[in-house]
Amino acid sequence: MKCPNCQTENPAGAKFCFNCGTKFVARCANCQSELPPGARFCSNCGQPVGAATPAEDERRSRLVASTPAPVAEKMHAAHLAGERKIVTVLFLDVVGSTALAENMDPEDWTLIMNRAFDKLSPVIITKYEGAIARLLGDAILAFFGAPIAHEDDPVRAVKAALELLETSRVFAEEVRAQHGIEFAVRIGLNTGPVVVGDVGSTLKFEYTAMGDAVNLAARMQAAARPMTALISENTYRFVAPIFDVADLGLIEVKGKAEPVRVYEVQKQKAHQGRLRGLAGLESPMVGRNTELSTLMQLSAAVGAGLGRSGVVIGEPGLGKSRLIAEWKAAAQAAAAASDRAEAKWAEGRCLSYGQNIPYHLLSDLLQSLLGASGADNKSEQRAALQALVDDAIGPESGVEVFRYLGHLLSLPLDAEAEARINMLEPQALQNQYLSSLRQLLRALAQRQPLVLVLDDIHWADPSSTDLLTKLLPLISEAPILLCLVTRPDRDSHGWKLVAAAREKLGAGLTEINLNPLSEADSRQLVSNLLEIESLPDNIRGLILKKAEGNPFFVEEVIRMLIDRGAIYKQGNSWAAGKEISSVEIPDNLQGLLLARIDRLPEDVKRTLRVASVIAVIGRQFSVRVLEQVLERLQ
Repeated sequence: MKCPNCQTENPAGAKFCFNCGTKFVARCANCQSELPPGARFCSNCGQPVGAATPAEDERRSRLVASTPAPVAEKMHAAHLAGERKIVTVLFLDVVGSTALAENMDPEDWTLIMNRAFDKLSPVIITKYEGAIARLLGDAILAFFGAPIAHEDDPVRAVKAALELLETSRVFAEEVRAQHGIEFAVRIGLNTGPVVVGDVGSTLKFEYTAMGDAVNLAARMQAAARPMTALISENTYRFVAPIFDVADLGLIEVKGKAEPVRVYEVQKQKAHQGRLRGLAGLESPMVGRNTELSTLMQLSAAVGAGLGRSGVVIGEPGLGKSRLIAEWKAAAQAAAAASDRAEAKWAEGRCLSYGQNIPYHLLSDLLQSLLGASGADNKSEQRAALQALVDDAIGPESGVEVFRYLGHLLSLPLDAEAEARINMLEPQALQNQYLSSLRQLLRALAQRQPLVLVLDDIHWADPSSTDLLTKLLPLISEAPILLCLVTRPDRDSHGWKLVAAAREKLGAGLTEINLNPLSEADSRQLVSNLLEIESLPDNIRGLILKKAEGNPFFVEEVIRMLIDRGAIYKQGNSWAAGKEISSVEIPDNLQGLLLARIDRLPEDVKRTLRVASVIAVIGRQFSVRVLEQVLERLQ
């Protein structure tokens, strides 16, 4: 039972709030009429006590109707019955809703809440592919990681929280102007395990909290100030490099023996750190000399005035981004040591939730060309674009280029330009984007070699993919090196760009496929990171077994062993501590693996579930055993 005054959760049946002393009065969830003790139905409207109200049913129907079909299909296909998943729980509640509802006509309050949910729900579902598990009258309970799993669900959840707060601020101004009341929300987030059930036809699914994951998110919400979001330490450790937060220290939480450290999220960092890698531990790149040499040959060719293209393909964690970073540093050093002109580098990176954001890859590439970032204000981006176009093309010749690329970046334009652009059909506008980009890239390449790196294109949006496909012929016309970096996700939009490059560029496309590190290279990586030759064979073997040649997995298993005290710092070196015979997969690797499993066809996922049960008897088993089990389960 939540106190209407201080929002503290109290035991069921409490008559007074144990935090502030407010007297509890049982009220109908539908019409807010006072209910006598033991009432099963409201004497004013007939609403069953404890049942969903007509307003709540309507909101659920509106939620289902507004959910994009692809997202709904993913949820329905999840088949999660009894599955344990690591999720980030988001709990949003309207501040003081009971008091507000008492002072308003019930229909007016229902209308306000419906409008609020209509504005807030798409942020969770459509943009970040979270799932609303419950609509609790004046609150939303959402999961990021179930039923649809992503490798960056904690980051998505916190981004969603910030956007929900901004949406609520705008909505609060509307409510204040129309009704003269103060509308506010607060948000709590926590990351932990839940067991979830199948998604029903109304996108509602059952869940069982494990380790108090949902309850702690509710406690974070109750402790938050109006129009702020609090996260637990469980969530903070996944998102610390991405967001600026205020450490609020330790707070007492009901049901917890020890105080819990909480953080108030402020904003996304202007310059974000790495989510991967071990802070303070570095290693030279291992096992990629051949691939680096191939990329260096490409940059040498473009430095000599030739157009080239390449594609780097590899599973998550194999070191694609590290390879690109090493290549850039080596190429710039080689150019500085020779008479060749140094190339201009620009990098566009896709967002994991960016497939539904038109031109987000091209926008990021353009911002890199400008030397700007999405965190820079629009006036600074506008000035940087104007300077780049004027310098490369000329103030008079570049007027149209500036207008259309400015529109692509959502920069403020003069009224005449906005009016002309708004009259164009989508295809005509894309043609103008294409022409403007072609002019700018050609002009830049005439001045100095140009290297364009498009990273994580397995997350590319269709609009960027289509336009970049049409730009491919430019590679053979100017000293431009286009490098595509992707996972082997052949069903993604971005893979269409790889297929088009193969078809249009033929032998002019160099393909690099990254494979797992050899055992010798993996051992070398462990030694480089820890600088410890005396690491016991059983601990070293455990790391290698869990990582299976994946550099990212190596780092994360080492991080987990350090956290658990199996490896500890002794002076300036590392030493092995207590043995760990059985090590679970770290949480962030679970997210990565679950996201990959969720993309598999349903029959393959079913086979994988059965195989995981059989694997309890051993890491290796006969395929025939698996076939027989599957046959009996049909």
